[in-house]
Amino acid sequence: MGIKPKILLFLTFVIVPFMVLISGLIYQNSIRRSAHVQVSHAEDIVHNMDTNIESYISELSVLANECNYNYYLQQYLRSVRNKGGEGQPKDADSLHQNEIINALLEANLQNRSDTTVISIYGKDRLLLRRSIYTVDEAESDPVASEWYREAVYRYGGICITGPDKMTGADREMALSLMIRNSEDGAFLGVIKINFNLNRLSEIVDNVTVNGDETVGILNSKGELIYEKNSDSRIINRAMLKALRKAKQENKLCSSYRPIELCGEKYYMAAVTQPLTGWTILDLQPHDSILATARNSILPMEIVVLIIFSTILILLNVLLNHVVDPILVLQKKMELVTLDNTRLEMPVQTNDELGMLVRNFNQMTERIDKLSSQLIEEQRKKRQYELRALQAQINPHFLYNTLDSIIWMAELQDPNVVPMTEALARLMRLSLNKGREFITVEDEMNYVRNYLIIQSMRYQDKFDYQVITEEAVKKCITVKLIVQPLVENSIYHGIKEKRGKCHLEVRAFRSGRDVLFTVRDDGKGMDAETCGKILNGTGSKEERENSRQDKGKGNGIGVFNVNERIQLEYGASYGVSYQSEPGKGTLAMIRIPYIDKLENTSV
Repeated sequence: MGIKPKILLFLTFVIVPFMVLISGLIYQNSIRRSAHVQVSHAEDIVHNMDTNIESYISELSVLANECNYNYYLQQYLRSVRNKGGEGQPKDADSLHQNEIINALLEANLQNRSDTTVISIYGKDRLLLRRSIYTVDEAESDPVASEWYREAVYRYGGICITGPDKMTGADREMALSLMIRNSEDGAFLGVIKINFNLNRLSEIVDNVTVNGDETVGILNSKGELIYEKNSDSRIINRAMLKALRKAKQENKLCSSYRPIELCGEKYYMAAVTQPLTGWTILDLQPHDSILATARNSILPMEIVVLIIFSTILILLNVLLNHVVDPILVLQKKMELVTLDNTRLEMPVQTNDELGMLVRNFNQMTERIDKLSSQLIEEQRKKRQYELRALQAQINPHFLYNTLDSIIWMAELQDPNVVPMTEALARLMRLSLNKGREFITVEDEMNYVRNYLIIQSMRYQDKFDYQVITEEAVKKCITVKLIVQPLVENSIYHGIKEKRGKCHLEVRAFRSGRDVLFTVRDDGKGMDAETCGKILNGTGSKEERENSRQDKGKGNGIGVFNVNERIQLEYGASYGVSYQSEPGKGTLAMIRIPYIDKLENTSV
């Protein structure tokens, strides 16, 4: 029996009976998928509201902290504390401070539509208060209030209370924050900012809800702050009581899942904010979600049936002409690997199958070209990355040098001019009009200017020599390869050793090569440390210390210098180290002797 009869028989006795089962699975999957859309919608609502509300509360916290760290407010509260609670200070400075603070509070009230009252309480009484209301009564005993005790208990953390019925508004909430002495952190008072629900209602009302869906905000006590839904209110007293119980039992979570409330099944997603203790929730009846899901899958069921019928019809027509050649093509494709990409099939027809064979042949040819191209691009990418690294200038070295110049200028130190000139020459040589290669003489001049600056910064710490043989001055080298070794010698060898040290930098010819040597009599290091420097490896702790000590390294490093040299000249060239602990270090760079720029690859 041929392939076509076998496939048709298989479709008749196997696939067709399973079509009913597959349709059922598609039906169930469609319901889950449609429900997943509702789930994603609800979770997005909850998380977006969480982000917006947290941002809003943080904004109010910033407002409280601005008052907290105000210089005049700090001075005023210290003077009140120093009087020992015997009334507010009446001296001219305190009155002036009081005027400035009241102006600040008034400006904060006028610039915001949500803040209504800003009060500052001392240890046992009200000290300052600004309000938008004509008639405003302050609390007679704030120390006995829960919000006051909570703000002091949190010691710098915010405390949010409400919503409550307040003077001049239907409902308001309050944010409280302890004011600490900026000098010793001691208690100075408590700032309380009353705000209405305008911004919160904007955040909630901007949410789009569907059908019986509702969104709401509960405070840390389980009281309803605000609710929005499309039709009628869902969160009534009984529902609120059930939600408060579910919150106490930790049944509210961010995952959209079913929960039974007041004898009915709901789907709910909830997020509890750690900053405020509020719970943001999205609530929707289970039956409403199922009804929406069923309505959305009917067109999908029709499409699935049409696709199955079309496949059955087309298979009978295409099997004779397609199956066998496709099997041959499949075997060919299985043979295609990264090491065997040039496989071709003979084109025997001019129909779609022939086009497929031709496309297969073009694909294998293209894969072969792309493989070679990818290798070349990776090589060039690494080359460009290393060239970009060498063009960087250590910002901390630059900042420290400029600070030293300013300091020397203020002291009228005569060395300020040589140091500034050295920095200018250093910057000019590092740019080099964007060229990758410079002469050995320019490279050594760069090192000399760098050492001029460092020797002025670390006076009496080391002396140095920069020696360049006449035979190599006009030779060509990759730029900025010696300075990282000199920098490494200063920071890790000379700087960490007591007493004055000596540093020698030489450039000379050795056979068909040019050698750069950096020799110091500093701290030295063992063979393992030398290997880590050249390989760019080290323990996690060492890498962390290197990142924290921003004065060390120049962002390029000996490892990258070595890679740049080997990438340009080959593996036989690069950086090597000879060192012993306590006896100093010799760093050496070997490059080929090239006396013309045209001989180098750019």
